[in-house]
Amino acid sequence: MKFRFDDQPHQASAIAAVVDLFEGALTVSASTRIGEAPGSNGHAGFNLALGTLADNLKAITSRELVPEQASLELLEVEDLLGHDRSVPNFSVEMETGTGKTYVYIATALRMAELYGLRKFVILVHSVAIRAGVVKTLEDTAEHFASKYPGVKYHWGVLGEGPALSDFVEPSSTVQILVASVQAIDKPESNAVYQSAEQPQLWSAASNGINGIAEQRPVVIIDEPQNMATELRRRALATLNPLTALRYSATHREHFNLVHRLGPKEASEAGLVKRVFVKGIVAGDGGGPYLRLKKLRSVRKRIVADVVLDRATRSGTQRVETVLQNGSDLFDESEGLDAYKGMRIDRFERKPDRIVFDGGLELRLGQEIGVDPLAMWRDQIRYTIRQHLEQQDRLDAGDYDVKVLSLFFVEHVADYIGTDEEPGVLPAMFDEIYRVEWQRAGRAPEECPPPESLRVHYFPSTKTGIFKDTKGNASDAELELRAYDEIIANKELLLARDNPRAFIFSHSALREGWDNPNVFQVGFLRHTRSDLERRQQIGRGLRLPVNGSGVRVADAAVCRLTLVVDESFAEFRDALNLEYEADGGGRTNPGPDPINVDNEVWVRVRADKLASPEFAELWKRIRYKATYRVALSPEGLPAAVAASSHLDAMNYMERRANVVQEGELTYDQDGQVVTSESALARDSGEAIRIIGRRIPNLVRLVEDQLLAGKFPMQLSRLTLRAILLALPGRFQRRAMDDPLRWARLVADAIRVTTVEAMLDHVSYEALPEADWWQADLVFLNEAVSPPASRGGDDPSYGVIPAPAGGSNLYDHTVYDSHVERSFSQQMENDPSRVKLFAKLPRRFKVGTPVGEYSPDWALLVQNDEEERLYLVRETKDTLNLDDLDWDEAMRIRFATRHFSAAPNGPVDYGRVTGQSGFNIYSTDPGAGA
Repeated sequence: MKFRFDDQPHQASAIAAVVDLFEGALTVSASTRIGEAPGSNGHAGFNLALGTLADNLKAITSRELVPEQASLELLEVEDLLGHDRSVPNFSVEMETGTGKTYVYIATALRMAELYGLRKFVILVHSVAIRAGVVKTLEDTAEHFASKYPGVKYHWGVLGEGPALSDFVEPSSTVQILVASVQAIDKPESNAVYQSAEQPQLWSAASNGINGIAEQRPVVIIDEPQNMATELRRRALATLNPLTALRYSATHREHFNLVHRLGPKEASEAGLVKRVFVKGIVAGDGGGPYLRLKKLRSVRKRIVADVVLDRATRSGTQRVETVLQNGSDLFDESEGLDAYKGMRIDRFERKPDRIVFDGGLELRLGQEIGVDPLAMWRDQIRYTIRQHLEQQDRLDAGDYDVKVLSLFFVEHVADYIGTDEEPGVLPAMFDEIYRVEWQRAGRAPEECPPPESLRVHYFPSTKTGIFKDTKGNASDAELELRAYDEIIANKELLLARDNPRAFIFSHSALREGWDNPNVFQVGFLRHTRSDLERRQQIGRGLRLPVNGSGVRVADAAVCRLTLVVDESFAEFRDALNLEYEADGGGRTNPGPDPINVDNEVWVRVRADKLASPEFAELWKRIRYKATYRVALSPEGLPAAVAASSHLDAMNYMERRANVVQEGELTYDQDGQVVTSESALARDSGEAIRIIGRRIPNLVRLVEDQLLAGKFPMQLSRLTLRAILLALPGRFQRRAMDDPLRWARLVADAIRVTTVEAMLDHVSYEALPEADWWQADLVFLNEAVSPPASRGGDDPSYGVIPAPAGGSNLYDHTVYDSHVERSFSQQMENDPSRVKLFAKLPRRFKVGTPVGEYSPDWALLVQNDEEERLYLVRETKDTLNLDDLDWDEAMRIRFATRHFSAAPNGPVDYGRVTGQSGFNIYSTDPGAGA
C-alpha cells in the first residue's frame, strides 16, 4: 500500500501563515556569486529585517485564529559554546493527526522555493519522533517532487552516514538534517562537538557543530514542549538558527503563535476522528480502595492527593481528597469499616509513597482494593467487542478499511512474562476473543486463531530481552528497535490479508508513532502524567485510509473509542486540565469527549427507506455529476483589471529602512539600559531598487495561485495577458513589494475566475453505476449530544423524531438552532411533508471551490396535489453576501448541479429557521 497525499485547505493555511512571515523581511546578500544559487553555501549572507518581521507578525496574527501580536518575542540565550544568540521563534499549533509533519516539510520546501533558503534542521527529542519524521520524508518524496518540481531536496539523519558532510557542503539542493536534541546537548560527549581528524570534512569549521552553525539553518522543532529546559534551549541556540519554527499539538510556551488548529476546530471540521470514551471503574477487590495520585509540598509540608471511597447519602462514591501526615482514613471515608486502623504514619520521597501505621506502604500510582485482572478483562472484552462491531460497520459500508486496536501496557512483563511465570495478557486476550467472536453471532469454527491476531512492540536489548522504559535518553537504543519495526510495518498492518489487528505496546510509545486505522485504544494502565491522555489519544486520531491508501472522512465511521480505567467524568476532567495546561482555557478548549454510555443511536427507519416516497425522492437526487467550464481566457484580463480586489495595492508601501530614535540612559555601572520599548520608530529611506533585477512576476503570481487554499492553474500566456492588462498604476506597484503584489494579483485572479466560472459551468451526470447508493449514505450512527451546562442551550445536538412522522430517521441531528427549528416545522406539517431527511455529510456535490454537502432532502405535496422534490440549505440569513466567499460560491455552484438532475426536476433553494411554508417554492435568490 502507498499512502495518498492531497492538498488540504487546513494544511495550506498553516503553511501560508509561516511563509508569509518572511515576505519582504528576508533578503539575500548582494555578494552572492554569479551562478551560485542563493543559500547554497548557507544562510550567513541572508538579512532578516526584524522590524518588517514584526509588521508581518501583526498582520498574520490579525487574520489567524490566534491572539493578535504586534511585537516580536525573541529567544535570547547563551549557547553551549558561550555565544550570545537572539533567535526569532514562531509557533504553529496543530492537533495530532492533522498532518503536522507534512506541513512543516512542505513549509520548508515552499520557503526554499520563494526565498532561496537551502539549509533546514528538524530537531526532535526522541527516537520515536525521529523515526516518524524519517518515515514521512520517505512517504512524501514522490508527492513533494510533483508539488514542488523546481525544488530538489535531500535529507539525512545526524550521526548516520554522510548526512552531516552533505549538509555543510555547498549545494543548490535543499538539505534537510534530522537531528535528536540528545545528539547536541552534551558538548563533553557528543560526537558532533569533537574535532574531525580531517578538518576539510567540515570546510573551515573545527567540528561538526560549528559546521552546522556556520550554515545558519532554519531550525524546525518538533514537539518543543519537550525542549523547554535551559540546557535544551542552549542546545537549540548552538545551531545558530536564522529562525526557529516550533510545531506541536501541546505547546507549553507559545513563542509568537502564528497559526492554531486546535482539537475542537479539528474535530468540528472532520479532520480527525470523533473521540468516544468507555470508562470502566475498578470494583471492590475485597479490601479498602486507595490510589496514590501525587505527593506535593504545600507551605513546606508534604500532602498526598489520593482517591478513596467515601460514604454519601446516595451511597459509597469514589472521590479524590487530600491527606496530611496523621490523617485517619476511617474519618476521611465518613466511617467506612474497610478503612479502620488505616492511619498515615509518614510520607517518604524517592520513591514517593505513604507509610501507614503497621507498615503498609502505598507507592505513587499504586492502587489497592481492586482486582486488576478483572479490570483488564473488562477492558479487553469491551475493546474486542468494539473492534468487531467497527469492522462489521465498515464492511457493511464497503469502505475497504481494516480496523486496528491498540493496547497500552504499563509493564512489559504483563505480556511477555518473566523467568518464573508467563505474562497474563496473551492467554486472557485469546480466551476473551473466542467468547466475543461467538457473542457477535459468528460460527465458532470460523474463529481465527487469536494468537495470530495480536502483535507486540516493546523496547528490547540486542539479545532480544524486552524491558520497561520511560523514554529517557538512556533508553533510546532499546526503544529504537520497537519504533523501527512498528513504523516500518505501518502499511503492512493495514493490509487486509495480514491477520495482525491488535497491537500491544509499552506506555512509552507516545509521540512519534500513530496509525490511521487505530479505532480503539485500551489503557491497561493508569494514565496519570500531565499530557499523557492527550498524547496517547493522538495515536488514533488520524483519519483512516482504505486499501488504496485513500483517506476516509465519513463521520459515521471515523470514531476513536478509548477504553480507560477510570470513570468518564474523571477522564474528561483530567483531559480538560491537560488542555488548560496547554494554554487552551476557555478560548481554545478541547473537544468534549463522548461518553459511550450516554451516546444516542440515530437509526434509519426501515419502513421509510423502503417506501415509494423515498424511492422517488432518492431517484431524483442520487446522481453524481462532473462539471465542465467553458471559460474563454480572452475575457479574463479585462475582468481582473476591473476587480475591486486590486484596490488593496493603493495601500502598499515600498519596503523601507526602520529609523529608531531614543535617549541613552545608564545604570550605576555606566551600562546603557535604554529598552526597545522606549525607542521612537519611523520609516527611513525607501529601499532603492534601481539597477536591481525585478523577479519573474508571472512565475510569482503562478506560485501564489498554486499555493492558495484552492489551487488554480492557468497557462503562463494567460497570466502574462492578465498582468499586461492591469492598469499602469497597479503594474508599477510590483516594484515596491513583488511578493505582496503577486499575492494580491493572485487573489484577484482567483476570485474573478471562479465567479466567471459560475456563468460558464455545466454539470453532466456520471454513469448511473457511479451514483450514490442509499445503503452507503443513510447509515445508523452513534452520536452524543453535548450536555447542557448552566441552563444554556447548546447550538448542536440530537432530538427524537415523533413516532409515525415523516422523518427518515428516528432522531434528527442538528448543527444549529436554525436546523432544529426547520426540522420541527417539517415534523409539524405531515399533511404536506411526506418525507424528509437530514442529508449526511458524506453526500457531496463537487464544485471548483471544494465539495459541498446540502442540508436536507424533502418530498412535499402542494395544494394542487403536485409532488415536489426539494433540496434545502438552512442558514440564518438568505443573503449570500453575509457568508464566507467560498461557502457562498459552493452554494451558487450547487444551484447549477441540481438544475442538471437527470431523472426529473429537483427544486434547490435556501431557507431560514423561520421560513415556514416558503420551503415549498424556490427561493428566487438561491443562485444569486
